[in-house]
Amino acid sequence: MTYEHLIYDKVDARVTITLNRPEKINALNEQLTREFETAMLAAEDDNDVRVVVLKGAGRGFCSGHDYSKEHFAPGERETGHATETHRIDFEKRLRAYMRVWEIPKPVIAQVHGPCIAAGTIVAGLADIVVVANDAKIGPVEAAPGMVQGLIWGSWLPLVGLRKTKDFAFLHGTMDGIEAAQCGWATKAVALADLPDTVDRMATEIARVPLEILMMKKLAINRSANQMGFREMMEINFEMSLAGHFSNTREKWAAKLEEDGFKPVMQDWKAGTVYDRNRNR
Repeated sequence: MTYEHLIYDKVDARVTITLNRPEKINALNEQLTREFETAMLAAEDDNDVRVVVLKGAGRGFCSGHDYSKEHFAPGERETGHATETHRIDFEKRLRAYMRVWEIPKPVIAQVHGPCIAAGTIVAGLADIVVVANDAKIGPVEAAPGMVQGLIWGSWLPLVGLRKTKDFAFLHGTMDGIEAAQCGWATKAVALADLPDTVDRMATEIARVPLEILMMKKLAINRSANQMGFREMMEINFEMSLAGHFSNTREKWAAKLEEDGFKPVMQDWKAGTVYDRNRNR
């Protein structure tokens, strides 16, 4: 298959899937999300593939959902108020991201630079996460008035209650070293060592017969699902969907449509708060 925003590279028993919108730090627009799901299904269906590596082109792994100005035309996917359209879109996103969790083959996320919001879902659902020491990882950089709860289902099992609430209410980011220390990542290494480290891991995994790899992953993930992992993801997506139709989100969405994402972010960081009439 030909991909527009993604590189699918198969070598022997390994597939490397590279998010390839470097000019947007690989932000997940609708096209890339669909291509990502297609690529994960292709890797799953190929019986020669034993391990999948996920990475991002350019200066970062993934900056989250695409909040470019063109996505904020009235009624479009990020700011519209058509409940049916939003529910369909959210279900597609959840299904695409959960392919990382549900593919019965080991997945390694190779994370460098920014890994933000939905990017942390994609990487966090991987079986092994290797990060650069200076990576920039956080559940959200967006103004809190925009943010609901889509992310937390993938964070809570990894970093625990306190760290999840820390990021939920105070936002911010952490580097790769802290990500490994708190359990979000498997290992942190120098940026220069990141590709070789992942390559060695993928090579070692690929030595194991596929049947054994599948049994191991399915046993662990199904046990985690019994502990409520998948339900946590579904609950948080539902809460995020509900938040899209809140009065607060409607107010912020109007500013996004008017000004664009970056100016709204800059105003928030500068201490500007929008009132109920959407005035500064």
